[in-house]
Amino acid sequence: MSRRLTATVAAMLMASSPLLAAAPAQADGAVTTMTGPGAAGDAMFVTYVGCAAIDGAATAPISRLNLGPGAAPMGTRTLGIVPRGQATASGPTVSFDSLAGLDMGLHVRSEAGTAGVSHVWLSTPDAATGHAWRGSAALSVPPGTWQHVDTAALVHQWSLVDLATGQVMASESATPAEFAALHGDGPGMAVTGFGCDGHAFNLDAVTAGGHIWDFEGLALTTSIRTSAPDVARGAEVSVEGVVTDASQRVTGDPLVLQTRVPGTEHWKDASPLTYTVEGASRVSVTIDHTQELRWLRPTSEYADAGASEPILVTVTD
Repeated sequence: MSRRLTATVAAMLMASSPLLAAAPAQADGAVTTMTGPGAAGDAMFVTYVGCAAIDGAATAPISRLNLGPGAAPMGTRTLGIVPRGQATASGPTVSFDSLAGLDMGLHVRSEAGTAGVSHVWLSTPDAATGHAWRGSAALSVPPGTWQHVDTAALVHQWSLVDLATGQVMASESATPAEFAALHGDGPGMAVTGFGCDGHAFNLDAVTAGGHIWDFEGLALTTSIRTSAPDVARGAEVSVEGVVTDASQRVTGDPLVLQTRVPGTEHWKDASPLTYTVEGASRVSVTIDHTQELRWLRPTSEYADAGASEPILVTVTD
């Protein structure tokens, strides 16, 4: 997660060229699947900011993929956020071309309940050069249930800020659409985050600009290798399995070795759940008949179940 958000917003709002670069174009209603918080430059990414002020002190949380909790709002997994303390809000951020058309939303759940905040920065036609409006709205969700948060429906407390000095020049309250009607429409950036009280939470199904972002599992690959493809009856064969992600990083997922008679459908477990500290799984099996072997990777919090390609070990006598 990146926290250069505040400086980036200030720089863009003070620029004499177009104030905010438009977010990458997305097809209306299109869904993007994410396997983590994303990164600055994405149309949507998860960041962290101060709760009391967007430019206040903040600490990077831990993020992880989770099954559920409960029935995920979309798909089967969600992005879990574990704060490292209080006073930091973590959540999705998007840029927008029109405050009046802001349609940002997300689903959030915390087993203990959690407090959050919506922060909005924007430039309006009536703001003097070097000035921008920031809006904030306090949020909370009850424990143990998924809640939908609609940023556009929230009444924000707005402050006109001199970006050079940080001095507040004016203040008022309004929803984003009401504010745009009063001051004229403009571009900006919005962050909706939770965890201000230090409570862990999950988020999913983020929407903005007619687009949806869904958090789902990693794509993993399981490989298998044996010490010999052909053996005498009763000989032992060493079997190794390795799980890697899309970048070829070894993940160390535990595996179960399975066997079957060639030409049949049923696989039978031949080992317990197996792993080693260096990330590979290894077992030795006695081969008393020609058989196929494969490694099964059970479903985990961050990935669906999968298996290696089967490998044939032939008895030669």
